[in-house]
Amino acid sequence: MSKLRSIKTVIMLFVLISSIMTFLPNTELAKADDTESPRMISFNSYMDISYDLTPLNDPLAIDVSVTIPITIDYWTNIPDFFRAIPFPINYLILFGQSIGPMQKIHLEVLNTPDWANIYITSQDVLTDIPFYGDGRYKIETNLVLSPRVEAPAVSYRIDVKASCDSIKRLSGFSYQESIEFTPSFIPTIQISIDNPARTVAPHSVINFDIKVKNLGNKITRVTPNLKLAENANEWTPTINPPNFEINSNSENTFTFSIIAPFDFGWHNKYQSFEIEFLSEVYPFRTGSPESAESIYLVVNNYGFSLPGFEFSILIISMIVIGIIIQKRRIK
Repeated sequence: MSKLRSIKTVIMLFVLISSIMTFLPNTELAKADDTESPRMISFNSYMDISYDLTPLNDPLAIDVSVTIPITIDYWTNIPDFFRAIPFPINYLILFGQSIGPMQKIHLEVLNTPDWANIYITSQDVLTDIPFYGDGRYKIETNLVLSPRVEAPAVSYRIDVKASCDSIKRLSGFSYQESIEFTPSFIPTIQISIDNPARTVAPHSVINFDIKVKNLGNKITRVTPNLKLAENANEWTPTINPPNFEINSNSENTFTFSIIAPFDFGWHNKYQSFEIEFLSEVYPFRTGSPESAESIYLVVNNYGFSLPGFEFSILIISMIVIGIIIQKRRIK
């Protein structure tokens, strides 16, 4: 008899609580999501994402992994008075099951580029479901970023999203935060010259076309610098233009001009010129990598300007020697 009375008490208590929950306004229980129609007798989940972006203040090194610790705060607005309801009735009312379920927090990265490895170390994390008075439950994980060599040296933004599903009267929720980072600049150029060694006549003008292609991952300022050797100033060397801002995978042409001195063709010699090309990010950013690459250009003279002159001197010398020998024999 007492057992039957207990069952009736539980049933009546369940009906009473259900009736109360039916007429209890949802807005008094939680901040209703304006984008959804409020469900009768429902409660909300909430999440927030926090992290330390200090490692992203500087450009990220290429092919180096950077770890960003991430904390997800999870809480609900389930009223604390459900604790006073006998177990397992409270869980049956809230979650449709006699044992308190675990909530699964799913984490993902949105807008991931194809030039970087980006992932979250723990994408699915289980946690207990807190009541309102329990405050926030914290979940720890890590975001890992590693730009590859083809990454452009420009700012890029990804989104980290945290979400959870509905469990009976507990609504699901999703939240996302944007994270911005910049891969490091890689100064890389390709230099090509047609005919870098020339044969020239005295006081002739020589122009070398020097093509420079930007193989780096951002706009690059390329500045040529002539390393003057001895007597190089006699050639009046000039380089035009003084610099170029070259887009990635684009090419521009510098012109190196010289004028051979008057006396360059009267004896056998050559002159070499070294030009160093400095590559740096544009617009300039303090601390960005830069590189320098040198090329060498050589000019040689034609030799003596009178064809056969050396042979004529040889013949005359032999004749003179022959005459001298002949005169000695006569004496």
